[in-house]
Amino acid sequence: MITKSGKVIYMYSIVVCAHGDLAESLKRSVEMIFGEVSNFFPVRFVPGENLEDIKKKLTETVDDNHLKDTLIFTDIFCGSPYNAAAAYAMTHDGVELISGVSLPLCLEAVSNQNLKTLEEIVAWLKQVAPETFKVLRDVLKEQEEEDF
Repeated sequence: MITKSGKVIYMYSIVVCAHGDLAESLKRSVEMIFGEVSNFFPVRFVPGENLEDIKKKLTETVDDNHLKDTLIFTDIFCGSPYNAAAAYAMTHDGVELISGVSLPLCLEAVSNQNLKTLEEIVAWLKQVAPETFKVLRDVLKEQEEEDF
């Protein structure tokens, strides 16, 4: 949403919590496409860390940036980042958690930050998720069927 003064108001913030450099890499990739993005916060999980370390990073990210409605993406369902984020989400209002983060999902989430509420973006992402990947054989088969 854009106010009369031209200030962008985001309906939700995005936190990506993932193994290694994935979260930072996704942010850089989103910025290659959209330019600089705000309200997108990468949280990395590195060797030697545990669930408590990740929960602490998530809490600091949300608290330090005064985030209200927050969409947390993680890479692997039931992986350490997911488990830590789930523990965090279950004790905080206004937090939604989605595993299986990808660049297409991040692009959808970023492009809708000032258009959709947190609940709306989660519903939208569930709807478009099957469209975020394509199997070449299926695409070729569809094209063949359309040609006839």
